Amino acid sequence: MSPSPYPRARVERRCTLLAPDHAYRLIWRQYAALPLGYVPSPSRFCDGVSFAMLYLAVDFETALLETLVRDRFVHARRRLLPTRALSARLWATVGTVIKEHLRLLDLTGEGCTDLGAPTDAVHARNHSAGRALGRAIYRDHPDIDGFLYSSRFTGEGCFAVFDRAVWKLKLTRTGEVLEHPQLPAVLDQHQIQLNAE
Repeated sequence: MSPSPYPRARVERRCTLLAPDHAYRLIWRQYAALPLGYVPSPSRFCDGVSFAMLYLAVDFETALLETLVRDRFVHARRRLLPTRALSARLWATVGTVIKEHLRLLDLTGEGCTDLGAPTDAVHARNHSAGRALGRAIYRDHPDIDGFLYSSRFTGEGCFAVFDRAVWKLKLTRTGEVLEHPQLPAVLDQHQIQLNAE
């Protein structure tokens, strides 16, 4: 077996133990009964084949932009978001099980540089570098539960949790995205209008 592209000493240097108690995710309404469910699906750190990941954001705004807005308004003259895109989702807040913590690889700040990973792993629209990083860490460092990284949309914290560590999480609350108290302010801040069409 070839040596890991991410030696243990570098990984240890960037490990952090966190026990978030109020992280957000947006879920499809049809999965309301499984708010912490996951399936292998291509995403920033997951190739959709080797394992699955669950993504969380530290705040509602970041969860909304990461899930529903993303790059949809690039070069757009008007920022119209279909109401049905919001009504099809629920928000959920997630915490950690009592006495548990997540052992995360911290990719914020100079994290990628310290680790020797391409900065594209966190910041690029193309997810190839992130998926390669995810595969390597999942395979070579089985005690790592996932990643802490900064959203490329808001700069705020996000968590990507490997399937093997989702048992450490628990649901705390759920609600309608359209009824979230912060939604009007987030839409106003980003000059987004809801469109019934």
